[in-house]
Amino acid sequence: MSGASLHTMHDIRDRTAITGVGWTALSKNSGRSASALATEAGLAAVADAGLETTDIDGLITFYWGQRDTPAPAELVAGLGLTSCRMSFCDSGGGAWACAAIAAAAMAVHAGMCRHVLVYRAANSRSGPPPPASTDLWPSGQRQWSEPFGATHAATLYGPYVSAYMDHYGIDNRDFAPLAVQQRANAALNRKAMMTEPISVDDHQSSPWIVHPFRRLDCSIWNDGGMAVVVSATADARRLAQTPVTIRAMAGGSLATPVKARTGRDRWALNALTLAPSLYENAGVTPADLDLAELYDPFTGMALLHIEQFGLTPAGRAPACVRDGELALDGRLPVNTNGGHLNEGNLAGLGHIIEAVQQLRADGVRDDHCDGAHDHDRDHCRQVRDPELALVGAESGDSALILRRAA
Repeated sequence: MSGASLHTMHDIRDRTAITGVGWTALSKNSGRSASALATEAGLAAVADAGLETTDIDGLITFYWGQRDTPAPAELVAGLGLTSCRMSFCDSGGGAWACAAIAAAAMAVHAGMCRHVLVYRAANSRSGPPPPASTDLWPSGQRQWSEPFGATHAATLYGPYVSAYMDHYGIDNRDFAPLAVQQRANAALNRKAMMTEPISVDDHQSSPWIVHPFRRLDCSIWNDGGMAVVVSATADARRLAQTPVTIRAMAGGSLATPVKARTGRDRWALNALTLAPSLYENAGVTPADLDLAELYDPFTGMALLHIEQFGLTPAGRAPACVRDGELALDGRLPVNTNGGHLNEGNLAGLGHIIEAVQQLRADGVRDDHCDGAHDHDRDHCRQVRDPELALVGAESGDSALILRRAA
């Protein structure tokens, strides 16, 4: 990266902030339209920031494959916006989750908007299946996967994770501690869908979906909505919540959705390319982080994210999880809300919302604490005094480092 571009990234460091977060109930059947879910989540995020809907002047959303989230024009009407100076609807799916926040931050920093609402809502579980494709001859990236049976995420990610397992001598049982740990975190999250404790034996007895993934290795499918407000930090200091500033951000694609073109190994993700510049732009190292919220479509992919963002040595993530290093009271808590495996899956927005909650002065508000956070893991998932959080989107295609403002 050139000196000029690094200087530009330093200019935006901590100049923008996430000022509001909101969500609906996550369920198997919402009984409501996606527009209604997006509106509810958006209103909650705006209220959380201490703003009025008329303060929102930008809208961003994202999806993968068929668009299932409401278009920005629907939210203009649903929220009653009086101005919308910028809108964006991207098809990058979970790989774009952090890039959506980055796009909002750039619009605010450039002066296009004052407060941008980033949202996603869908009835992914209860809605009708997408219409059958009329493209009988898959094109683009799909031509290398669909004719060979790789038609969903497990079949696309499985070969990468299998190659990693073969190289490091890892088997499916090594995924179990992460599944157990994330379920334990979810039990402390009132909005999580999956909260019953599980054991290693439960993991090992769950049925195979596609090798190397068992059912308890897989993220869940749900209805719901989530939203985030991005504002200038100068404005954020006058609003309702502790500012959580965007210390550094990165987004893009090197052969979406999985493989970095520059990777030597068959399991190399885009995180390997993105992480060094992300940390450089933030002026931190992985050792400075206090928590990490990493995209987890499957346990095996979460382990790859942990390693390739530099949080553990290569091949050591399973052992580090097993030894408690990445638990709530470990050296670097990971996926403190239970992640997509348990909380629910809205393509990465839940990870961003969790990081923001953890970094606020009052901490998370949806655990089971009665009063102040006491760090008793029977009811409290609040990390102790965090200042810096990493959020990594799918395959490390985009990422953020967030900071509790001084």
